[in-house]
Formats: sequence, C-alpha cells, structure tokens
Amino acid sequence: MVHALRSRLLGSGTRVLTASLLAVLCVSCATPPPTQQGQIGVDEDPIGGGISSSDVRTIASRMAPAVLAVPEVSARDGATRIAMAPMRNSSRFVFDMDIFMKRLRLELNRYGQGRVRFFSQGRAQVTRRAVLEGKNDARLQQALAQVGDEISELAVFGNAQRPPRIAVVPVLNCNFVNMNADSMMAMLRNEVASSATGRLQFLMPGTIDNADYLLTGQFIAESLKTEAIVDLSQYIQVVEERLKNGKSLSVYDDNAGNQIIVNLDAGRRPSILECIAANSQLRMPPNVTKRLSVMLVKADDKAAVYEKMVTLEEKLTEELGRADLVLSGEISGLSKRVQGLASDYLLITMQLVDPVTNELVWEDGYEIKKQSRAGIVYQ
Repeated sequence: MVHALRSRLLGSGTRVLTASLLAVLCVSCATPPPTQQGQIGVDEDPIGGGISSSDVRTIASRMAPAVLAVPEVSARDGATRIAMAPMRNSSRFVFDMDIFMKRLRLELNRYGQGRVRFFSQGRAQVTRRAVLEGKNDARLQQALAQVGDEISELAVFGNAQRPPRIAVVPVLNCNFVNMNADSMMAMLRNEVASSATGRLQFLMPGTIDNADYLLTGQFIAESLKTEAIVDLSQYIQVVEERLKNGKSLSVYDDNAGNQIIVNLDAGRRPSILECIAANSQLRMPPNVTKRLSVMLVKADDKAAVYEKMVTLEEKLTEELGRADLVLSGEISGLSKRVQGLASDYLLITMQLVDPVTNELVWEDGYEIKKQSRAGIVYQ
C-alpha cells in the first residue's frame, strides 16, 4: 500500500514538473532573444530613422572634395583660412550639431594637403590664454631691457658735468584693475640703472627735488572707450605740488578717498573706487591691448627727450579676423506623423561665404528621407 501511494505521488509530481517546464519553454519561445551587444560598423544603423552616422560620414566625404575644388580655395597662393560658424538646426531632432562640422573638418585636413587651415575655437582658448600670458611676461621683460639700454645711451647725457639725476614719477594709470604701475616703473628703473653702470643717478622714490629728468609714462588701452583719467602734463603738475607740500603720492586722498588725479579746472570727480563700485565691468581687466608709453622729460620745462611705446599685453582673440572664408550650414526638416508612424525629410546644406563681400562662393546639399515608428532621442 505504501508502495502504491509513493508511485501515485511520484507520478503526480512528474506531471507537475513536466507542465512547468512546458510553460517555461512556451514563454521562452514567445519572448524574442535579447539584442546582441558589442561593436558594430560605423555605417550600420540598427535602430533606423532620423540622422545616422552613415549620413554624417557621407556628407563629409561628398562635400570635402567640393570645398577643395572651389576656386577661392584651389587657386589661392598658400593656405586658405576658414572660420567655422555654428550650424543652424531647423529640424525636429535635437543633437550635437558640431558633429557635422567636425567630420567635415577632418576630411578637409586629411585630404587638403595643407591647402586649408582652421582656427581653434571654444574651450582651447583657456589654455591658449595661459600660454600667451607666459609669452607676454617674457616679451615685456625683453622690451623693458631694450628701453633701459636706449635711455642710458641718450645723447643728452653726453655733455653732462656730473651724472644726471632722474626722479621716478608714478605712471599715469588708466581705469584698469590689477595693473601695478609701481612695480612696472621699478622694473624699468632697474633696467636703466643696470645699463647705465653708474653714469646716471636715481633719486629715492617720492623725491623730485634737484632732479634733472623725470622718468614717467602712461598706461594706454586700445579701446573704443575713454580709458585715461587725465592728461600727463596735469598729472605731473599735481604730483609736484603735493610733493612740495609734503603730501602723500597715494592715488587716493587720505580723507575723502578722492582721486588726486583730477582735472584742475573741473573740481572734484568721483574716485576710481567709486567708479568701480558703480560699474561691475570695471572690476574685470578689459580684454584690450595694453601699452605703456615710457617718457623721460626735463624737470625744468617738461620737454620730452625720450618716448617709446611698450606693449604690456596683447588683446586675446580667436584671430577670426584673418579668415578668408566662413563655413556654415543648416539642417531643415519636413516631418509628418500618423498613427505612430513618422516620416522625416531632411535637407543638410553647407555654404562658404566671403566675410568681406558677404558673397556665397559655394553651396551644396544632402537629402535624407526616413521612416520610423517610435520617437528618436539623441544623446
């Protein structure tokens, strides 16, 4: 009896197990196998619809030879400099528009054999700024050394009975921030003294009594704004009066914070600190070419016996003003949808424009029409 019951239970369990296995197998047959993951060809598009990688590569491979064949490029002596403008997207798809320009630039550089040159644009300017600042420092030191040699060899010093005495007058500063005029003149004074080897004498900073010459200058910004505070002659006159009266040479008045560098006929002007507080743009150094006009003037009649312009810092630009042509593009789209089915017609156009005449010297286009059943999201 026990044996019969065991056989009945085993048979029942076998039937249950068999039914479960069949159910699993049926589910497995109904579920499609997962998509195989791994590397695919750059021209393959398993998803379909919209713009694919093959479209980007095809556009670049077709348009690069056309650009190189344009007379403004092929007939030019030397390399043609091309600035790239951002592409405009008028289609319903949102993706990285730079991919077209980057791919076309790769093709042009690869097969152009040096006939085209492009400008570095974007984030690379941060590193470029750091490199140029280092070059500016080295160039400034070299320029100050040259000025020191030239001043020490001036002909006006040749007939002097004793070493001429030179007083350093603070440089007239423009409305720059972070421009240390005192350190600039200290470096210049050191270069002049080193080159003169005892043939010239410098008075203690802040002293002009018995000086034969005044070493001074003015910071100048190549800007469309009025950067200067006052003209140099008025500045020297104010400094001399304050020194004779035993007052400080500080740019700001000790009591009210007013500038001592003011127009003598106009009365009080707002201090530079007040101007900076009222205008946030003045708190940042302007991106303009900054120069120092070094002047050596006679102490008695203020006649300049030497003047030279020294570049302190060049304006940082992407140098797009040297571009011969501008490459731009646009994506236009015509899309239709009905019952979950989408149809997209896309027209990708590229243009070369002469930046001076604004003439369109070349244009080409590429057409795409694709169909899809689901929305496409680019990332």
